[in-house]
Amino acid sequence: MDDFYSASTQALEEINNFFESSWPDADVELLDDSLTVILPGGRQYVINKHGVTRQIWIASPFTGAHHFQRKEGKWLCTRTNTLLEDFLAGEKDTHAS
Repeated sequence: MDDFYSASTQALEEINNFFESSWPDADVELLDDSLTVILPGGRQYVINKHGVTRQIWIASPFTGAHHFQRKEGKWLCTRTNTLLEDFLAGEKDTHAS
């Protein structure tokens, strides 16, 4: 199996778990290569695998678009070099109620 495919599948499952625990009232749906999270109040995250670029793309209703590339076993933002885990923690700390 392709390393990108297995690593990105695992990452989507972990992101799914993050949202389910961080926003228990959110509607979280993981289907194939895409994760949709509708927060209370209607704001929505869309997260998916982008096979062509071998990235995970996150559209945040708070901070816009972010692309994460796997480097040395870690998912890093292509613009800021922020770890995916740190990005998600920042979203939670800033916007979870």
